[in-house]
Amino acid sequence: MTTISDFKNAHKWLIIPFIISIIGFSRSYFLKLPDATWHQHMHGLSAILWYIMIIVQPYLITNGKIELHRYYGKIALFLAGAVTFSAITIIPLNLKAAANLEPNPVVSMAFFYGVTFTDIITIIGFGLSVIIGITKVKNVEDHAFWMISTVFWALMPALGRLALLSTMIIFGFPPPYDFIDVLFFSTLLCLVPIVIICWRFKRLHPALIAVGFGNILYLFTRQIGGNELWQSIADSVFKY
Repeated sequence: MTTISDFKNAHKWLIIPFIISIIGFSRSYFLKLPDATWHQHMHGLSAILWYIMIIVQPYLITNGKIELHRYYGKIALFLAGAVTFSAITIIPLNLKAAANLEPNPVVSMAFFYGVTFTDIITIIGFGLSVIIGITKVKNVEDHAFWMISTVFWALMPALGRLALLSTMIIFGFPPPYDFIDVLFFSTLLCLVPIVIICWRFKRLHPALIAVGFGNILYLFTRQIGGNELWQSIADSVFKY
């Protein structure tokens, strides 16, 4: 049976995806702060605070600071709402970028429409994981897994950008692969820690299964983004 002590080092491991996110979004956001929209600022700030909260919470509970853990848990509800809402406001920017797209060896129209779909799934998965995690506060294992899974819902966009940045550093510009190809390989990489956690705890927890399937959708970004029916639906729902 999983106990609180099983998560005593969780905060240390959760620092890794936080660093990946900072580096991954450095080129598209952190190094372009003056040019960022308020949507991006709201999403960037709320996401950073959420990551910090997810790192701090396991440390507090495993060190006996239960009341402080509960106090920050209440604040986390507002942060989760901010992350979700701000992420939704960014989706139309993907379609605007697709409409204004000029010939580019890295990104294509299929990419923008594809990530629009995966972003929607990610937002839904993130929000549901938070809600379920809240309802499972009396069950240590379920509460911990559902809340930790939110990190993996948010990791792929950052990991994909980090992988693309690494590809351009190694091969120069333009790289031999476009962003969708890079997403394919970074998706496989993102699934590795999920499998390791399942193996470590000897259980296929529903939270990890859900986020695993959610990330697998990135493998089909090109097919989804190139689908004319989905393009029509996305244009109708997320007009800019």
